Amino acid sequence: EVHVRGEVVASVICSALIAAGARPAGPGEFTARAFLNGRLDLASAEAVADVVDAEADAQLRSAVGVLEGALARLCRPAREALTEALALTEASIDFADEDIELAPPGELAEKLRDAAGQLEAALAAAGRWSPASAEPRVAIAGRPNVGKSSLLNALSGTDRAIVSALAGTTRDVLTAPAALSGGGEVLLLDAAGLDVAADPLTRAAHSAARDAVASADAVAFVIDAAQAEHDAEQALLQEVRQLNRRAPLLLLANKTDLPADLAELRHRFGPGLRPVSALTGAGLEELKAALAGHLADASAPRPGQLLLHDRQREQISSAGAAAARAAGLLASARQVADVAELAAVELRAGLAELKELTGEVVTEDVLEAIFSRFCIGK
Repeated sequence: EVHVRGEVVASVICSALIAAGARPAGPGEFTARAFLNGRLDLASAEAVADVVDAEADAQLRSAVGVLEGALARLCRPAREALTEALALTEASIDFADEDIELAPPGELAEKLRDAAGQLEAALAAAGRWSPASAEPRVAIAGRPNVGKSSLLNALSGTDRAIVSALAGTTRDVLTAPAALSGGGEVLLLDAAGLDVAADPLTRAAHSAARDAVASADAVAFVIDAAQAEHDAEQALLQEVRQLNRRAPLLLLANKTDLPADLAELRHRFGPGLRPVSALTGAGLEELKAALAGHLADASAPRPGQLLLHDRQREQISSAGAAAARAAGLLASARQVADVAELAAVELRAGLAELKELTGEVVTEDVLEAIFSRFCIGK
């Protein structure tokens, strides 16, 4: 790596180096060399790219954990069990004519069932790595000055948005993470208030607000409970429903710390209207619980959860299935030697999957697919 001031200087130096016999590094070249020289296993090498690609804190924590060997440690007990079972199974073939039983088949079968269960439990506990693993997006929509920015600040526990009694203070779409009940997280989107746009700047703000609503995983539509007139909000609510039909929509009556006729509001907007107060915090925990329920399927990974790529999940699943098949063969046998050759085939297959997971046995096409994800040189 060459660090110099200015693109022109860098270009001249690179040209001189190439003319002298050097070549530009390919994607992932430095990490690939670390893997090929035994400094990193394949899972850790892949985690280097995951650190760069991480879009959320949970993704970054998972990638750092794998980089430090979390995946290898997770599979080690099952791998040791399969290795021991394979050694005893192959030894039983050598001693088949001498009537020596190195281990009861039922005991080996039980150990292999435990190994298969460990791998299955690891898969169940792990999340799936994908760009969509970032936090679900919750758009806070409504007319100007209904308290959307105050709600964003109250839910996130920060002063992310400027709060003013002047309508239209928010122009850009502001974002802030918020923790939900049960440990999940969402990304709150505070969009400009939707109203009649008289100038180009306001029209641009409204367009961004509508885009935020359309792309959100959930929408919180806010009305001002202290206001007496709500005809415009009812019309706007229908527009918001049209913008995003797939996302759950929560109706919030904000400013309930002020005098408000909740019975009349529920008559207008339906019994699902939730009273909240950004000022006092009333109803916010219930709102977080409701969001967690609506976004259960789209929620971000739990903090500390290991996230696995599809290739890694398939290899762990295949290793567990091979261990289970070997256990089934051994459980039905009177002696290990009776099914030793068939069981050994399954055990070798399971171990091969786990070795490919860490890169001890890996094909060129797998390496190419993994390191092509990297930026140049990294």
